[in-house]
Amino acid sequence: MRLSEIARALGGEVVGDGAFEVRDVAEYAVAGPGSLSCADSLDRLKSPTSAGALIVPAGADPGRPGIRCAHPRLAFARAVEFLRPAPPRLDGVHPAAVVDPGARLGRGVGVGAQASIAAGAAIGDRSQVGAGARIGEGVTLGADCDVQPNCVLYPGVRVGDRVVIQAGAVIGADGFGHVPDEAGRLHKFPQRGTVVIEDDVEIGANATIARAALGETRIGRGTKIDNLVQIGHNSIVGADCALAGQVGISGSVRIGNRVLMGGQVGVADHVTIGDGARLAAQTGVNKSLEGGKTYLDAPAAEAGEARRRLAAYRRLPELLRRVHELEEKLRETGKP
Repeated sequence: MRLSEIARALGGEVVGDGAFEVRDVAEYAVAGPGSLSCADSLDRLKSPTSAGALIVPAGADPGRPGIRCAHPRLAFARAVEFLRPAPPRLDGVHPAAVVDPGARLGRGVGVGAQASIAAGAAIGDRSQVGAGARIGEGVTLGADCDVQPNCVLYPGVRVGDRVVIQAGAVIGADGFGHVPDEAGRLHKFPQRGTVVIEDDVEIGANATIARAALGETRIGRGTKIDNLVQIGHNSIVGADCALAGQVGISGSVRIGNRVLMGGQVGVADHVTIGDGARLAAQTGVNKSLEGGKTYLDAPAAEAGEARRRLAAYRRLPELLRRVHELEEKLRETGKP
């Protein structure tokens, strides 16, 4: 594909030879002479690359054929879609799939081998249900969704449009709710609520989202959830959030819009996190946090306080040594 054609599709400005033939896309450090890559900052451009063409920020000089764009990384993602198209879509219902007569399938739905769709389920136009996936009774799945192999959507789950659910994810299993009796034995609290996934959400492989006890667990529009994330029952996650791998959200948590969580963040139950909060990896949240701030450490603290705390931690061995020396000197002088 010619560089000029890619630039036109991206709405970018061609720099140099627009007839350059792009054969592939590659990351900056390993790109070869026939590849298109991306330098999303001027600092990145200072590093060497063998890429034959580069997508660069507006006003930057790629030093070779290139495309200038206001948002280089986003443009590069779109270029990847042109040059490495997604695998072919499922075509119709595989003979080895099981679709209950009481299920409703929209136009252009694809269902893979060994997938099953139960009575009362409704699958929207052009959605895909991968091999071995299980769509439970009464599930509603919107248009243009991609449910990948071996996912499980439990009965009554509601999913919006353009949702991607990666392989092995489980949506709507019972929440972890138990009540002790007089003897201290745990009895399961009935989990009779549901899960609602709004439009344009992506849920990573082997992620789990528990159904609510009575109401709903909800994931807001546009939120992206990484692999191996756990979201507990009755929790509400707002719009345009990003939760990295191994994040754990306890039950009845309220998370605002545009919240970012690094890997292995843990959130205790009944906590509220405000809009735009940013939580670094392995932050532990045991109380509600204001929005618009960055938090680190466990228990979570604002970035400035957390850095001072961490600096003090690093000094503890030296401080303990000095205290020990002072205690020895006091003993030598005979003072208590």
